[in-house]
Amino acid sequence: MSIALVGLGLIASLVGGAWVIYALQPFSHRGGLFVAAFALLAWLARGLRRDGVQAATTSGVRAARWRVPRSIRKFVIGVLGVWCGLIAWSAVSPGGPMPTPKKAPDDIRVLNWNILHGDDEGPPWIRRGWPARKKALRAVLRAAGPDILCVQEALDGQVKFLEAELPNHRRVGVGRDDGRSAGEYCAIYFDADRFEPLDGGTFWLEEPADEPPDDPALGPKRICTWARLRDRRGGATLRVYNTHLYLTERARQRAVRIILDQVETGDAADEVLIVGDFNAPPGAPSRALFNAAGLVSAAELAGEPIGLPTFQFYGIRFRGLDDVYLGRSWRRIRYQIVDAKPGNIFPSDHFGILADLRGEP
Repeated sequence: MSIALVGLGLIASLVGGAWVIYALQPFSHRGGLFVAAFALLAWLARGLRRDGVQAATTSGVRAARWRVPRSIRKFVIGVLGVWCGLIAWSAVSPGGPMPTPKKAPDDIRVLNWNILHGDDEGPPWIRRGWPARKKALRAVLRAAGPDILCVQEALDGQVKFLEAELPNHRRVGVGRDDGRSAGEYCAIYFDADRFEPLDGGTFWLEEPADEPPDDPALGPKRICTWARLRDRRGGATLRVYNTHLYLTERARQRAVRIILDQVETGDAADEVLIVGDFNAPPGAPSRALFNAAGLVSAAELAGEPIGLPTFQFYGIRFRGLDDVYLGRSWRRIRYQIVDAKPGNIFPSDHFGILADLRGEP
């Protein structure tokens, strides 16, 4: 077999292995997946050893022409070994504490969370562990008791689950693919007893900003959902913007400018919160645009470290992609990364961001 074909085989193995590892990240049922991956690894390793001691007979040489090259098999064995290690770490990796109740009833508790799209039915790469994750998410939500909950990546079934879990909250937001229920939501839920809704809606982060994409199959046209609320305790008004930005920096900067243009059209007396999964670390130019507009991370105002990991993969903590941006008029800030693991299950591949706020305009 030519070197070119071996190279293509290695590339195909790398791409295929990466997709399997990403799509099958286990949030539950890790034991069965580990056994299956380890059994396949052992079977391939056994075959590799057997080939190594096989006598180089004529028939053996002829058969070897049709056998997957040893280099590719070794590579696949290595990928499987890494996967087994990741599965094991996802089971033993520690979680953080559960949220505690607000210290002051007048504080506004905001919880921001990319909950990872998933479904109750379908193959594993469609379910994404949602049947188990939603139980963990329920436990955290009940402990946190958010006044305002902002979620990204939620599909229609997940939106309905949250509506059932938060019966006293009202929702703003639509699916990005058709402006109704198709595709991912950036939904905002607010406590109807605490807040009076004044306005709200969803706009898209590409022009035309008031229309969904013509063909979602060509790529996502991302969105920002917003709500204008009046706090029944004191009468202050605030606007909450919830978004999930693009994967490339140029597209993120374009999207942030659209969001900030929308913010500028609102009442200057409103307090503004911009929350979401920004798909970039705090030092990225796209996130610096928020700072240039006079907004600051809730972590900074609370005196907490900025940019702590909010994205996890098999329990390994990576970059801080999520945040809550707000104006400096807030006088009381409590900030927490919600990395709890109820029942040894992370609710998502992202951690939540919790901020208790009190404004004194």
